[in-house]
Amino acid sequence: MASERLMDDLFTFSRLLRLRQGSGMTPQQYWLLRHLRQTEPLSIGELAQALEITTGSVTVACKRLERAGLLTRVRQHDDERVVMVALTEEGRAQFDALRQQKREALAGWLDVLDRREQEELQCMIERLLAAAEAQGLSEERKHDSNH
Repeated sequence: MASERLMDDLFTFSRLLRLRQGSGMTPQQYWLLRHLRQTEPLSIGELAQALEITTGSVTVACKRLERAGLLTRVRQHDDERVVMVALTEEGRAQFDALRQQKREALAGWLDVLDRREQEELQCMIERLLAAAEAQGLSEERKHDSNH
């Protein structure tokens, strides 16, 4: 069992990284833009599924981001129920700048570790991510079998 201090420290670290964002963007909006940056354009439904949130939440976030000029929403002519979402040039630029800020902050924090410590940390993070993914898949399978 992980110690309370370790868990608290991980939560604090996560919070500090989010605070480096400084753009007034919510974590949900950041992840939405991040996913679009990797695989645009996507429908509202595809985004909701990828981010594991409701289509209503995606729609609200997309409307805000569209008003800010960061993305476009286009209803499909052949099926008006489908709304496709894509980043604007401003959205790409702002996301890339924000991501760079986060990377620079994290790189600065990692500089306190020597190369060996960074490699050890990388291995531990890979193990944690694999365990989280495996746990997520097993929970997803449980959920699917219950329905």
